[in-house]
Amino acid sequence: MTEVPEHLLKRSQDRRSALSGEAPSAEAPAASAASSAESGSAVVPAASTAAAKVAAATPAVAAEPEFVPPYVEAALKRKKIPFWAMPVLAFLPVWVFVYIGGLSPASDGKPTQLAQGQAIFAAQCAGCHGAGGGGGVGRPMTDGNLIKTFPDILGQLQFVWLGSNGMGPAGTPYGDPNREGGQHKTLSYNGNPMPAFNKSLKPAELLAVVRYEREVLSGYKLDPTQIDAKGQLTYGNSSPYLDAEGQLVTPEGKPLFDADGKLTIQPDWTMPVGSKK
Repeated sequence: MTEVPEHLLKRSQDRRSALSGEAPSAEAPAASAASSAESGSAVVPAASTAAAKVAAATPAVAAEPEFVPPYVEAALKRKKIPFWAMPVLAFLPVWVFVYIGGLSPASDGKPTQLAQGQAIFAAQCAGCHGAGGGGGVGRPMTDGNLIKTFPDILGQLQFVWLGSNGMGPAGTPYGDPNREGGQHKTLSYNGNPMPAFNKSLKPAELLAVVRYEREVLSGYKLDPTQIDAKGQLTYGNSSPYLDAEGQLVTPEGKPLFDADGKLTIQPDWTMPVGSKK
């Protein structure tokens, strides 16, 4: 049996009512509305359920992780310095300075050789060579310049002891004859002579200031085995440069200078920096 649409039924009822003089019936619309409401309420849950099933069946797409630059990732993974290590690291430069510059204080309470040499240089040498050895009236000592001229400390000891005039007349060669750039000659630097210090310094003071100029200002890499327990310089055979009276001596214990202030043994100009003599 074919179902008659509701609006046709409504129209037929209204037509009969008009012919009979009765008021149109409101039941049909109400019934229709109720039917529609029931029909709608039945469809909506079905649609919602279907949508929910589709959503449940669809796999969730994970959000793409934010790009992190390699250097940032490496920094995040790097092990952090422990908090307790910070004071140790902060003190490290101070320790290095004390170790290199001062060589621990002598057991008798006197200044070390390098400390004494620094004081002598500031008082008697800095006026010509500069406070940091960079040069001025006198030649520069920094950047290895001093070591190029005197690879062996003996040659420098004699030159400072006698001065340029004590080496000979103007133009007298001194220092390493194979020096890079040519051997130095007296009075060749601004025409200024190197003064002699054999009257103003004791032999022990001469050794101290020459050590300071070489090791601190010019960067000479001294063999650590050439330093004794008191921070005094020794030869390669551990014999001292100074005897008990404070006089400069050879490795055999004989005077290093003769009566004229000249060396009694010849410098080894081929000796590499930092090697033992």
